[in-house]
Amino acid sequence: MVTSRIIPACSRRVGKPGSGMTSHQLLACDEQLLAAMIVVLMGVCGCGKTSVGQALAEKLSWEFADADLFHPDVNKQKMSAGVPLTDEDRYPWLRKLHSVIYSWISEGRSGVLACSALKRSYRQVLVTGKFPKDIPTSSNASQHIPEHPDYCTRPGDVLFIYLRGSKEVIRGRLESRTGHFMPVGLLDSQFLTLEEPDESENSVSVSIAQPLMAVVMDIYQVIVGLS
Repeated sequence: MVTSRIIPACSRRVGKPGSGMTSHQLLACDEQLLAAMIVVLMGVCGCGKTSVGQALAEKLSWEFADADLFHPDVNKQKMSAGVPLTDEDRYPWLRKLHSVIYSWISEGRSGVLACSALKRSYRQVLVTGKFPKDIPTSSNASQHIPEHPDYCTRPGDVLFIYLRGSKEVIRGRLESRTGHFMPVGLLDSQFLTLEEPDESENSVSVSIAQPLMAVVMDIYQVIVGLS
C-alpha cells in the first residue's frame, strides 16, 4: 500500500544555456534525462530493498544494482562486528553509488538501486555526488572519486521509494536471514539514523506489511503514473 506520495511538479530538469555546454551537448543531455528514470529503494536493513529491487527491475526490464556490493571490506567488517558505520565511512561509498546513478542517467538508461540512504544528506550525495560542506577535512571521503557535473543529476531525476515497516516486522525478517554481514543488533542504530523523506524530496512511501509482489506492484503503478 502506498502510504504517502511526495512528487514535486518539477520532476525533470535539464541543462541550460550558460552551463558551459554546447547546444548539441545540451540537447544530448536533455534527451538522455528524458529517456532515463532512476529509482532508489531506501530504508533500514531488512526492509526488503534487494528482494523488491530485483523483482521490480525484472518487471520493468531495467538494470539493478545492490548498494551492499559497493561497500569496502572495512565497512563490512565493522558492520559484521556490530559497529555502526559513521558518516565518514559512508560518504566514499555513497559517491561510488552516485557514479552508478550518473552513468545510468548520462547513457539514457533506467535503473533500480537498492540502498539504505538513511539520512537526507546521504540522499543528496546519491543525487549530486557532492559532500555536505561540514564534512571533516580529514575524512576518508576525500578519496579521489571523480566529481560529476550536476546538470545531469538533479533531484527530480531520482525517485526515492521509502520501504516503510515497523521495527518488530523488520527484526523478525533479520532474524530469519542468513549469509548477510548486517547483524540484527544494528537495527536500533539504523532506526536512530533514519531520516524519513519529507515533502522537500522526490519520494514515495510504501508499506512493506504486505506480500513482496504487492509491494512491487504498488511501486510499479507509481512509476507507470509518472511515465
